[in-house]
This record gives sequence, C-alpha cells and structure tokens, in this order.
Amino acid sequence: MGYTHYWNRHDHTGATTHARAHAREAYGRLVLDAQRICRQAMENGIVICGGDGEGEPEFTEGYFALNGTILNDEWHESMVWEAIPSEGVFTFCKTAYKPYDAVVTAILLRAKYHYGELVSVRSDGTWDEWLAGRELYRQVFSETALPYE
Repeated sequence: MGYTHYWNRHDHTGATTHARAHAREAYGRLVLDAQRICRQAMENGIVICGGDGEGEPEFTEGYFALNGTILNDEWHESMVWEAIPSEGVFTFCKTAYKPYDAVVTAILLRAKYHYGELVSVRSDGTWDEWLAGRELYRQVFSETALPYE
C-alpha cells in the first residue's frame, strides 16, 4: 500500500448544472492557489516537477499535474486535478512521505476551502502528519488551514 491521500469529487459531468458552475469557478481559484503553493514550496527547497517527475508542473485550463523530482527519488505518484472530471470522481495520490507531500496536502486543504461540500478528502495520514502541508498553507495564505474532514 503506502502513504496515500484520497479525494472524491462531486462535480463531475453528471452533476447538477449549479455544481458544475461552482466547480469551474473553484478550479480557477484553486489553480492560481496551487501555483502559489508550488512557488512557496520551491522557495522552501522542495523541488516540484511535472507529473512524470521532470520539468515544470503543468497548469492548464483543463487540469493541473505535479509530482516531486525524479532526482534523488523524491517523486512517487502524480497529483492530477481536473477542472471538471468527466468520470471517475474518486482519485488518489500516493506520496510515500516524499517531500512533495507537503504540496499535495496543502493543495487538498485549499481544494476543500474552494470546493466545500463538492470535495471529500481523506488520508492514510493523521492530521499531525499533515503538519508540513499545513505550515506551507499558512506561509502562502497567512491563515490556519481547517481540518479536511
């Protein structure tokens, strides 16, 4: 198994028109915040790459994808967030406690902030194990993250 974070999206193409509209707005805010989180993480010395562990994180109108770096084996599974998922509303990212875990957890906390009830988050980790992500969140947004549950 491994150390993994899970999230359910309730805004897929089969969702209500209102839920999809809210999700489009939330995605626009989340992608900007995810970029800020990545920049702060890199300032903190955490290398963030594209989904394959190389290059730059990918931020588009339809999705974003990131991972740690393939160098020094600081990558594991990609975190991918779609603007509106077409199907498969259950997603996960196994970070295996690699340094980029702080970025993934900070983004999940911010997703919960923007999406509210349209996203459910759970983790193999305890709230204490999210400390690095919570601190990164605080550095970027100057506020304390609320628990994801």
